[in-house]
Amino acid sequence: MVAHCRAAVVCIGAASVVAAACAPGLVAPLAKVPEMPGDQARCHLAANQDNPLVTEWPASEKANLEARLGEGAVIVSYSGCTLRMLPRCRVGGAYHWRRTTIATDTVEIHNADELFAKLPIGAASLEGELERSGKLAVQTSVAGQFQLDGFEPTSVPKGSACEGASHVLGAISVGAFKLRSGGTAKLDASASFLGIGSAGGSSESESTIVREGGVPDHCDRASESSPASDCASPIQMFLDPLPASVVDRGPVGTVKVKFLPVQADQEWNVVVGDRTICKTPCERWLDPGLPYTLKYDPGIFQRNEYIDVPDLRSQGGERLLVRAEPKKKAELVGGLLVTTFGGLAVATGTALTSVGCAGKDSAMCTAGLVTLPIGLGMLAPGIWMIVDSKGVVRVSPMAPEAPTAGADRLAWPSGFRL
Repeated sequence: MVAHCRAAVVCIGAASVVAAACAPGLVAPLAKVPEMPGDQARCHLAANQDNPLVTEWPASEKANLEARLGEGAVIVSYSGCTLRMLPRCRVGGAYHWRRTTIATDTVEIHNADELFAKLPIGAASLEGELERSGKLAVQTSVAGQFQLDGFEPTSVPKGSACEGASHVLGAISVGAFKLRSGGTAKLDASASFLGIGSAGGSSESESTIVREGGVPDHCDRASESSPASDCASPIQMFLDPLPASVVDRGPVGTVKVKFLPVQADQEWNVVVGDRTICKTPCERWLDPGLPYTLKYDPGIFQRNEYIDVPDLRSQGGERLLVRAEPKKKAELVGGLLVTTFGGLAVATGTALTSVGCAGKDSAMCTAGLVTLPIGLGMLAPGIWMIVDSKGVVRVSPMAPEAPTAGADRLAWPSGFRL
């Protein structure tokens, strides 16, 4: 018989629930990311583990987790060495207790690499103890699991409460444990539930208990409806990754924009006013109401180049691809020359026509009538060349595959600035 976990949470410990209820609206950090470069590399490898042990957590953090089990699916932000619950991210689902055959295991840790591999989210707090004692050992007895039912990933709401969500707690094993440092510490075991570490003969010498929870001998008192009150400490999390459409979400009111390189050999910046957002190529969640500009600084002896990005609010969609074509300098120079000569021709033709035709000087009047339309004819292509030489921004919906030129929805000539 399977029962809702709300009743079982009471068995886990009323004192824990009270401790967690003191700050129900806060995001609870359950571990801190180490700051050493070597530790960051280990954390990157640990991020591949979706079933971290949680025996090393302080009691207050476990209490917060236990209280959350009775309030719906537990959504977390997890990245290897950092795991934090998002208690304000409320979604449907319920945890039900399932008793299992009691399983015992021992996980031994002899160096920092093993520590980050086997206890990633507690590695930062235990690294000093491991260095001092030379060895850590986690002895566990598992009585069963709380398993999640009725959860839909699409039900995770968008907003600040769920910002950073990456996983949902699909199940959690509970039981009793001892975390020891130094010496030799093993439990008799013929079965392994966690699938890591080793189990063998019983021996114990010169070890210190760092943390412990529950009474292993009482784990067989679990019933079909709840665990034994003194064998219900969280042992191991089983995390299910949320879909990319849920994980990759920006703040409310923003759009994700991917800026492609403008020129492969040039460093263009995405700027708003005097503030640099990023260097192309880059992706950012942005406020679509701000005016964005692509800027290239060629050096102190040349003028900066600018390409204005169109108003992103008019593009539609939440993910956009921005591809810019830089200014065509040769066409610009040609347009300036043609426009200049055309303007001179127009001015000359106007003057000759006014003077010659009014003074009945047929030669001057004829010259003006010929020069004026030639000048006007030069102005039109010259102005077109100047406009066409400006940078162009093409905006299209972001897709898994790079869009082709035909998929672009908008070609927007930018403002021209020197």
